[in-house]
Amino acid sequence: MAVPIEKESKLGPLAAIIGTLATILIVVMTVARASFPVYLYYVVVILLFVAIFSLLFYGFLAHPIYDFIKKKWKIKKHNALARKYFNEFEHFTERFGELLWQSTTVNIPHALRDSQSSQKFRQVFYPSTHDFYNHFRDLLDCFKERLKRFDRTKEDFILLVNEFDTILNMYNEFCLCKPIKEIRGIGRDKVKESFKEDYKKFKGAYERFIGDYTDFEKKLNKEFGKIIFREHFEMPEEL
Repeated sequence: MAVPIEKESKLGPLAAIIGTLATILIVVMTVARASFPVYLYYVVVILLFVAIFSLLFYGFLAHPIYDFIKKKWKIKKHNALARKYFNEFEHFTERFGELLWQSTTVNIPHALRDSQSSQKFRQVFYPSTHDFYNHFRDLLDCFKERLKRFDRTKEDFILLVNEFDTILNMYNEFCLCKPIKEIRGIGRDKVKESFKEDYKKFKGAYERFIGDYTDFEKKLNKEFGKIIFREHFEMPEEL
């Protein structure tokens, strides 16, 4: 409610001034016309008309026009930012794909599958390697097709980043953080050293990727002037 009241308080004095000038104009045109020299009469009338219409424009049209131009400029600027950072974003999606298809020595879903051989960790929930690869391969393939349809606007760029964040968060939560928490709950001392070594290799590569990606999203938020993109992902714990 504060905005309309503030606007009304600013327009009140302006309306009073316009009313006063209009009254003077009417008086000049009706009463004082005969007593004014012709040239002075027309000068006064023209000046009053200009003053009244200038105040009307300033009070009722200038701000809406300014706001409209400012909004259009902001849209144009943000669309340009979306186009500027699209290729960098696409590079992160490629890095994530490469991270998924790495060799078994640095890929934790494979290492988790190998831990099934231990009776102690059979109760740990994690997707089978076959299901894992099929699911995320399908997701990434669909997402890559989606990237090809980028319409070069801020709105579509935000949707693309949010879609990728959803895929990344699903992988992060269900394939890494959740099973690792369950393994830690059973006992870190029961984990084979070979598994710990494989996990440590993957964790280092994964953390570098997530660190670079969250820095990228922080940069986007700074460029767009507000928090639009995610700046944090939960990291899998140590073993």
